[in-house]
This record gives sequence, structure tokens and C-alpha cells, in this order.
Amino acid sequence: MSVQQTEKEKHLQMIYKNNVVIAKDGDRIIVVHSKRSVKPLVPFEITQEVLDQWKKRDSRVAETVTPYKELFASSVNSINDLIVVSDFNEIEFSED
Repeated sequence: MSVQQTEKEKHLQMIYKNNVVIAKDGDRIIVVHSKRSVKPLVPFEITQEVLDQWKKRDSRVAETVTPYKELFASSVNSINDLIVVSDFNEIEFSED
């Protein structure tokens, strides 16, 4: 099995096990998977403060080692177009 295939499988396992998965792009924190958030749509950027608050509310938050730019096609990959969430209350969650 190739290294790339192994990394993809690890990433998929991480998604199944966790409610939230983040990726990094330098200092930027990007939510690439969320089971419960409905707005904004994934992917979106969050601040460290929002991440800290999210971790206090949910123990199943993980960071993928795969860089953000490798997770999405280049059309989705435009990091400059991401919504930036600086207040946890800006995120809407489903009731489930």
C-alpha cells in the first residue's frame, strides 16, 4: 500500500472517530469536517480561541497531519475565500 493511500485511510478513520477534524495551513486553523455544525459550511477557518472553546465542549476534536491544501481539490482549496469564525457563537449546530 502506498504512503498516500495509507494517509488517506488514516484521515478517513479520523473522520469516523471524531466529531470535528481540523487541518492547518501555516498558522491558520481550518475545520475540514464537522458532524454537528450546519453553518458556516465546511471548510471554514477558526481562531485559536474558537478551537479552545470547541475542545471544552467536545472531547472528539482532532487535527489531521495532512495539510489543508492536500485535502481538497484546487477549486475548493482557495484559502482566501474561507469564512473566518472568531466567535464560537457564530457557528450553528444541528440538534442531533
